[in-house]
Amino acid sequence: MEQQERSVRRGYLAVISGYVLWGLLPIFWKLLDHVNAFEVLLHRILWCGAWSASYFLITGRNPLRVLRALWLTRPAFVWICSALIVSANWLSYIYAVISGNILQASLGYLLCPIMIVLLGVIFFKETMTALQKAALVCCIAGVVYASLMAGGFPWLSVLIGGTFALYSTIKKFLGTDGLTALLSDTLLLTPLAVLIMGFLAWKGESAFLSVNLSTDILLVTAGLATLLPLYLFIQGTITIPYQSVGFLQFIIPFIAFMLGVFVYGEPFSRDQGITFGLIIIGVGCYIASLLMRSRMRR
Repeated sequence: MEQQERSVRRGYLAVISGYVLWGLLPIFWKLLDHVNAFEVLLHRILWCGAWSASYFLITGRNPLRVLRALWLTRPAFVWICSALIVSANWLSYIYAVISGNILQASLGYLLCPIMIVLLGVIFFKETMTALQKAALVCCIAGVVYASLMAGGFPWLSVLIGGTFALYSTIKKFLGTDGLTALLSDTLLLTPLAVLIMGFLAWKGESAFLSVNLSTDILLVTAGLATLLPLYLFIQGTITIPYQSVGFLQFIIPFIAFMLGVFVYGEPFSRDQGITFGLIIIGVGCYIASLLMRSRMRR
């Protein structure tokens, strides 16, 4: 019993550590704000693929054999869609941070759980509880209010939250773990990424190996910055209740919000406060629905 409790505590520590690292990622991307967001994405794909393959080799598994067995389980276009969607999510998030819109990124990850519920209804015929419907209405109200009063449609927030929710939905359909999915997504896109990086270098527009050593190191470690939080997250979810995984997820947008307002001094107006307030009410309804479902199961 005591050993099980220690295992659960380690699981919570791993998940929280992973979420905290994800929440702090804006600091990492801000260090690369002198590099074009698209080039940062290319390096994130390339080096994430390299670090992922290294992890599989270290653990005694041939990454190519893993992928060959994996790709036989579903049609090729599904794996390609998965890779394109996660790259769109990465690009929108990197762009949001580099362009000084961390608050929009935070808002996107607050919207994400509600979008996942909605996609579950559309694709898996799941039902929404009354509280989840109320959460959806509050989030829609927040987006509409932002569109009318708070400076225009929050397209970055919707894009970040929507692509992550869609990626989560595809992963559920594919039925594979996060690390294997990451290996597949990045290695599928690596040839194209290398080709574009070579073209940028040929045109003299590449920051890699042409700015300074610190920039080169940051670009190479972009893949590790992606892989490490995911690894901690997966290790932790093995031993803790999945309900807790959902609650703790809100650490990410909370840290991003604090960084945006208090570290990088992004403006936070009254209208933005109302938008965030409506969506936070929606998140509260969503969490309440999870608590009620958990109580009913017990």
